[in-house]
Order: sequence, then structure tokens, then C-alpha cells
Amino acid sequence: MRMNKICAILSLTEPSTRDMQPLTTMRPVAALPMASRYRAIDFHLSNFSHAEMDSVAIFIGGSGRSIYDHIRSGAVWNLESDLAGGIFTYSQTYMKQFMGERNNEENDFYNDQKEFLIKSKSEYVVVSAGKIITSLDFQDVLKFHLKNSGDITLTYKMVPKQEVQGHQYERVVRLDQDKDVLELVPSQDYDYQDDTVALNLNTYLLSVDKILEIIGRAEKESIHMDIDRLVTYYSQFYQVDAYEYTGTMVNLDSIQAYYEANMSLLNKDYYDKVFHGERRVITKVKNEAPTYYSCDANVKNTILATGGFISGEIENSLIFRKVSVDKGAVIRDSIVMQGSKVGKDAILEYCILDKNVTIEPGVVLKGSKDNLIIIEKNKTVRA
Repeated sequence: MRMNKICAILSLTEPSTRDMQPLTTMRPVAALPMASRYRAIDFHLSNFSHAEMDSVAIFIGGSGRSIYDHIRSGAVWNLESDLAGGIFTYSQTYMKQFMGERNNEENDFYNDQKEFLIKSKSEYVVVSAGKIITSLDFQDVLKFHLKNSGDITLTYKMVPKQEVQGHQYERVVRLDQDKDVLELVPSQDYDYQDDTVALNLNTYLLSVDKILEIIGRAEKESIHMDIDRLVTYYSQFYQVDAYEYTGTMVNLDSIQAYYEANMSLLNKDYYDKVFHGERRVITKVKNEAPTYYSCDANVKNTILATGGFISGEIENSLIFRKVSVDKGAVIRDSIVMQGSKVGKDAILEYCILDKNVTIEPGVVLKGSKDNLIIIEKNKTVRA
């Protein structure tokens, strides 16, 4: 076992996925496209890569096809399998959880987690959920953990209370004057006396021995939870230290949040801070031809990926790979995902088009900032 070696478990099973539909009907939140060429999971895997991890397990509620297709062997993030490490994916955890609860008895629900942890030969493990995106430095979190005497180190960020109120799946970290953890409070039960609150980032660091102990307790008590929720639940029985994160953070807990997270990247200074800093975001590279702009194209303040054909007008938008926009079409304040086609003289305002959507000529779709129009994957919209 290597001293202070870290592995990671990423849980892509957040219940708030329902608030992201229809964008998450066929994919977990972490598979959502971001910034015209990335996916949300890229931020997590990049953080793991920068921490020099070589073993990562991903637990997926459904089939996980979109995740498998994107990460492949994990080589892009230096997570390609070797004798002791690699990237390991486990799907259909919803079904396993249902079977465990129905049988109400000790079973093999946690066998995959235990096997991964033991085979990783790591001393410490990061447990994280998929919908909160950060640029956490896990080597720094480990230093904090080793310096303190807690069993578990949680991560939090101070945010305006409006970002937490009404968000039923979030937890607020109640801290004392010395910033020691008193308790984790469900957002609906918090008193919100201050303008800012400590939002739990659902990311923990603890020893492998300690998480195996927690899993053992859960098995004896016939408790079947996703691993991040399990650590949250059992943290009340352990000494917990709190690591404050002060960097950029996005909580993908609603379609509105997803839209605003992407639109914020149109600010060049913010884009450079996210993607051009020391800790770059790594993604799968696709070698495609540059996007073609005809003499009729008029593009302003827009992020465009490669492989497209643009003959229309685009403003304040994000355009993904292999998108075609015909002459006379107008796209404003919108997100258009990979492979979509926007026909002649169509008008889109405040829209999100999922992958491979076809907008036929003359179609007019006008939403608003607070009432977005969402078109599901592979759909055709006719005039």
C-alpha cells in the first residue's frame, strides 16, 4: 500500500435528477454536455487526475451508456487500467437498492464498493456525488485531513442562502465559532438567520478503513444507500472536520441552474478562470474539421465547437459539435447540443435543444430566461 494514496468513488445517482428532466431522462446529471465540448463528469475526473489518483469507481443508477461512451478506458484522465488501478463503472444501482430494500435483509449490495476499495490498495478515499461541480484540490484536502484529528473531512462552500432555500436535497453544514462541524441540516429544516450558509458539497475524504467500517455497520443494520448518502448519514456518529472550498462551484440541481451555468461561460474572464487556469479541465478529444461559416453567418458572443456549418445569425449562445444553422435562421440566448439542425428562417430564443434535434424551416420558438423551452433528444419540430 502506498502511503497517503487516494482513490475515489463517484456516485451518479442523485435524486434531484428528476428536476433536470427531460435532459436527464436517458442520462445522469454528470453526463450533461457543458461549454460546447465538455461533459459535467469531465470536471470530476479532472480533479481526480490532478490529485494523481489511479483508481476511480463510478456508480450509476441506470444503464450508464452515455457515461461508458464518454470515458471509455479513462486514458484521457490518466486512469487507464493497470494491475492496481483504473476506472471502474458499476451500473443499475437503482435496481440493486430496490432489491435490497424489498428483501429487507443483509445482502451483497455493497460488494462492489468493498471489492473496489480493497483492490485499490489506497489509504484514503474521496466520496463524491455528480451534480455539484468544483475544482477541488484533493491533495490539499488530504493535507487538511491529516493535520486534523477527524474521522471524516467534508467539504463546504459559503453561498448566498437563496441558493439553498427551497432546494430539498441540499444539506447545510452547521458550524461553531471555530468552524467545527456541529451537524448537517436538511435545507428545509435550516433557520437561515444569516445571509450566507455553508453548503455541503457532498464530497468527503476519509480513510479506506473508516469507510469499510461504515459499510459494515450499514450491512448489519440492513441500510441500503448510495455511498455518498451513506457517508452523510453515518457522519453523525463520527468526528467530522470541515474543509472550506472557495473556488468556482456549480450546482446542477435544475434545468435553470444548468442553463445559467453554461450562459455564465460567455463571460470571457469567467471562462478563462474555469478552463485556462493551472488546473485545466480534461476531456475526450475529437479530431474534427473546424466549423464552417458562410458569408451569410453573423455570430456574436457565442461559444462554438467544431464540425458545424453556420449560415444564420447566432448571439449569446452555446453551439456544440456538428450543428448546422441554415441561412435566415436566428438563435439567441440558447444552447444547441451536438448534431442538431436549425432550418432556414427558424427563430430560437431561450431554448435548449438536446442532441440530434431538427428544427424545420420557419419554426419559431421563443421562451424567456425564466421559462425556457426544452426540446428532447432526437425530436423534430415542424412549423
